[in-house]
Amino acid sequence: MDIDRRIEIDILFKYYGNLLTEKQQKIIDMYVDNNLSLQEVSVELNISRQAVKDALDKAVMTMENYEKKLKFISRDNKIKGALNKIDEKTKTKILAILEGN
Repeated sequence: MDIDRRIEIDILFKYYGNLLTEKQQKIIDMYVDNNLSLQEVSVELNISRQAVKDALDKAVMTMENYEKKLKFISRDNKIKGALNKIDEKTKTKILAILEGN
Protein backbone atom coordinates (compact mmCIF):
# COMPACT_ATOMS: atom_id res chain seq x y z
CA MET A 1 0.00 0.00 0.00
CA ASP A 2 1.47 3.33 -0.99
CA ILE A 3 1.94 6.29 1.32
CA ASP A 4 -0.93 8.32 -0.17
CA ARG A 5 -3.38 5.51 0.51
CA ARG A 6 -2.10 5.13 4.07
CA ILE A 7 -2.64 8.87 4.58
CA GLU A 8 -6.20 8.61 3.23
CA ILE A 9 -6.92 5.73 5.60
CA ASP A 10 -5.37 7.63 8.51
CA ILE A 11 -7.62 10.62 7.82
CA LEU A 12 -10.69 8.39 7.59
CA PHE A 13 -9.61 6.72 10.84
CA LYS A 14 -9.32 10.04 12.65
CA TYR A 15 -12.92 10.87 11.74
CA TYR A 16 -14.61 7.48 11.84
CA GLY A 17 -12.27 5.16 13.74
CA ASN A 18 -14.39 5.17 16.89
CA LEU A 19 -17.25 3.68 14.87
CA LEU A 20 -15.23 0.55 14.05
CA THR A 21 -14.91 -2.55 16.17
CA GLU A 22 -12.01 -2.71 18.62
CA LYS A 23 -10.32 -5.35 16.48
CA GLN A 24 -10.62 -3.20 13.34
CA GLN A 25 -9.26 -0.21 15.24
CA LYS A 26 -6.29 -2.22 16.48
CA ILE A 27 -5.50 -3.54 13.00
CA ILE A 28 -5.62 -0.08 11.42
CA ASP A 29 -3.54 1.36 14.23
CA MET A 30 -0.90 -1.31 13.80
CA TYR A 31 -0.91 -1.29 10.00
CA VAL A 32 -1.25 2.42 9.27
CA ASP A 33 -0.02 4.28 12.34
CA ASN A 34 2.73 1.84 13.36
CA ASN A 35 3.57 0.98 9.75
CA LEU A 36 3.58 -2.78 10.33
CA SER A 37 3.14 -5.20 7.43
CA LEU A 38 0.09 -7.45 7.15
CA GLN A 39 2.32 -10.35 8.18
CA GLU A 40 3.64 -8.50 11.23
CA VAL A 41 0.10 -7.61 12.31
CA SER A 42 -0.99 -11.22 11.83
CA VAL A 43 1.85 -12.50 14.02
CA GLU A 44 1.15 -9.88 16.69
CA LEU A 45 -2.58 -10.71 16.80
CA ASN A 46 -2.11 -14.44 16.24
CA ILE A 47 -4.43 -14.52 13.22
CA SER A 48 -3.81 -15.25 9.56
CA ARG A 49 -2.45 -12.66 7.18
CA GLN A 50 -5.64 -13.07 5.11
CA ALA A 51 -7.79 -12.35 8.18
CA VAL A 52 -5.83 -9.13 8.74
CA LYS A 53 -6.27 -8.12 5.10
CA ASP A 54 -9.99 -8.91 5.17
CA ALA A 55 -10.52 -6.96 8.40
CA LEU A 56 -8.50 -4.03 7.09
CA ASP A 57 -10.40 -3.97 3.78
CA LYS A 58 -13.75 -4.18 5.55
CA ALA A 59 -12.82 -1.40 7.99
CA VAL A 60 -11.66 0.89 5.18
CA MET A 61 -14.81 0.19 3.17
CA THR A 62 -16.93 0.91 6.24
CA MET A 63 -15.19 4.24 6.86
CA GLU A 64 -15.47 5.20 3.18
CA ASN A 65 -19.20 4.47 3.33
CA TYR A 66 -19.51 6.68 6.42
CA GLU A 67 -17.77 9.49 4.55
CA LYS A 68 -20.04 9.05 1.50
CA LYS A 69 -23.09 9.40 3.74
CA LEU A 70 -21.93 11.88 6.38
CA LYS A 71 -19.35 13.92 4.41
CA PHE A 72 -17.53 15.15 7.53
CA ILE A 73 -14.12 15.20 5.86
CA SER A 74 -15.48 16.91 2.77
CA ARG A 75 -17.26 19.51 4.92
CA ASP A 76 -14.15 20.22 6.97
CA ASN A 77 -12.04 20.59 3.82
CA LYS A 78 -14.54 23.13 2.44
CA ILE A 79 -14.45 25.07 5.72
CA LYS A 80 -10.65 25.07 5.74
CA GLY A 81 -10.63 26.28 2.14
CA ALA A 82 -13.01 29.11 2.99
CA LEU A 83 -10.96 30.04 6.06
CA ASN A 84 -7.84 30.31 3.93
CA LYS A 85 -9.56 32.99 1.87
CA ILE A 86 -10.32 35.34 4.75
CA ASP A 87 -8.04 37.62 6.73
CA GLU A 88 -6.24 36.42 9.88
CA LYS A 89 -8.24 38.54 12.37
CA THR A 90 -11.57 37.21 11.12
CA LYS A 91 -10.17 33.69 10.91
CA THR A 92 -9.05 33.86 14.55
CA LYS A 93 -12.53 34.99 15.63
CA ILE A 94 -14.24 32.22 13.69
CA LEU A 95 -11.89 29.55 15.04
CA ALA A 96 -12.49 30.80 18.58
CA ILE A 97 -16.24 30.51 18.07
CA LEU A 98 -15.93 27.01 16.59
CA GLU A 99 -13.74 25.88 19.49
CA GLY A 100 -16.18 27.30 22.01
CA ASN A 101 -13.87 30.02 23.38
